[in-house]
Amino acid sequence: MRNIFIVLKHEFLTTIRKPSFWVTTFLLPGMIILLNIGTQVVSQDAFSNEDQLIPGTDLSAQAENITHPQVIGYVDEADILTQLPPSLPAGLLQAYATETAANDALNAGEISQYYLIPADFLQEHNVLLVSQEFSPFNVGSEDFFNYVIAYGLTGDEMEAAVYTNPTFSVYSHDVAPQELSNGNDNGSPLTFFVPYAVMFIFFFLITMSSGFMLQSVTREKENRTAEVLLLSLRPRELMLGKVLGLSMVALLQMLFWFGGGMIALDRVQQMLDMLSTFTLPAGFIVWGIGFFVLGYLLYASVMGAVGALAPNAREGGQFTFVILLPLMIPLWLNYVFIESPNGTLATALSLIPFTAPVSMMTRMVATTVPVWQILVSLGGLALTTYVLVLIAARFFRADTLLSDASFHWKRIFTELRRA
Repeated sequence: MRNIFIVLKHEFLTTIRKPSFWVTTFLLPGMIILLNIGTQVVSQDAFSNEDQLIPGTDLSAQAENITHPQVIGYVDEADILTQLPPSLPAGLLQAYATETAANDALNAGEISQYYLIPADFLQEHNVLLVSQEFSPFNVGSEDFFNYVIAYGLTGDEMEAAVYTNPTFSVYSHDVAPQELSNGNDNGSPLTFFVPYAVMFIFFFLITMSSGFMLQSVTREKENRTAEVLLLSLRPRELMLGKVLGLSMVALLQMLFWFGGGMIALDRVQQMLDMLSTFTLPAGFIVWGIGFFVLGYLLYASVMGAVGALAPNAREGGQFTFVILLPLMIPLWLNYVFIESPNGTLATALSLIPFTAPVSMMTRMVATTVPVWQILVSLGGLALTTYVLVLIAARFFRADTLLSDASFHWKRIFTELRRA
């Protein structure tokens, strides 16, 4: 037991001291989170001042809900706006006799922008908008001012609204609306984005953490450290110490990624009130830890077996894609988990042990999964992991760890029979 603890401590400290570990564990997800929050802040700031007033409705009531009401100026050289819509909020529009006066008010910060209705408007039908700052997104008040001009020409609010937007409105109604997932609104963007995020987080965590096992074993074979270790350790003690030590590294990664993900989710919901109703399913963290740990042990044991047989990291890395291929299947079929999370394909992938860690956790976020399916998936994953750990342990022998023989698939069956 003491030898296992020594290997465990060595693997944990050696891995976390690598700069590459902190880049993948902290800096990379941190940059993703900062980019996510930063773009949300920028977009919210860009559009925060673009609250639109809908023509033909109670404009005064709408103006009370505008976060940053701004005064809009206008210069009416065509003498069209002899009267303004009665529902227009008081003080929203400010008339100026000349363009010079409007420019002075704009420079002084009294108005955010102003419209110039030239004297030949009835012939040319052109209006000039002058704003202090350029913004490609600044398109919030054109329809509103078109409505004001239409009212000035017609003198009737409803008629002006029809002239501004003569098209009819179409309202959709689902006869059989899709079932809400975990009580969340399917119209919320997070209902689509969060399952994708969970899928990629579990995929990257399992692949990166299990990859540490392959790197550790092949590195010690290349630099002949394995020869020294086997003088005082039994091969299975070496394997168990590595698996447990790197499992602690994997849990540390999971803490950073999940913690950062929860912070980003909370931040986005605070910034966008329409998404504040999204909640993760009950017991999500507990189930997530269970599926992640078992998924890590499953793939780490296979990686360890490949590392024991491969003479170097280059040859071992050639088989990484084939080993991780089952985990990639849910990523290729990600649309299935969003559109039909309780469908046959998504359910089957969540019950197959090699795809269960990613598939089941994605389904749990996308929809309500029956408890019996979660338990069957977790039980099958645990049983498969146990069998693979026992098989991988048979490859951890002195003759395989010290061998320089080339690695190929036929050798796997040969070494297994020898074990």
